[in-house]
Amino acid sequence: MSIVVVCKNGHRLRAPDKKAGTVGRCPACGAEVEIPKLGTMPTDSSIMRILGVNDELRRKMDEYDAEHANQATAEQNVPPPDPDLPPPQARKKVCPQCDWEIDAGYRICPHCRYYFMK
Repeated sequence: MSIVVVCKNGHRLRAPDKKAGTVGRCPACGAEVEIPKLGTMPTDSSIMRILGVNDELRRKMDEYDAEHANQATAEQNVPPPDPDLPPPQARKKVCPQCDWEIDAGYRICPHCRYYFMK
């Protein structure tokens, strides 16, 4: 089993259980990473409690999601683009760590969690 932590620059790391409760360095950027002790890692409900997400806020979030789901359905009824026009070109870039082609707008590679510096 291993412990998954994220450094302050967004790199996702795995540490062995024996390193629990220690401080290490991110191999990608060199930032200090505190590896939590086993059994002290936050759960979704504890994070929601820390952020102050209560039942009222959850209800508002559900209403917002329902409202925007309806808008997404309405946007699906958009007519197809003109076949005589060339398709729009999506901007892409290649991650230098894993060589995956990803959208140029990403700041963190969704495949390997490499953090792109500007």
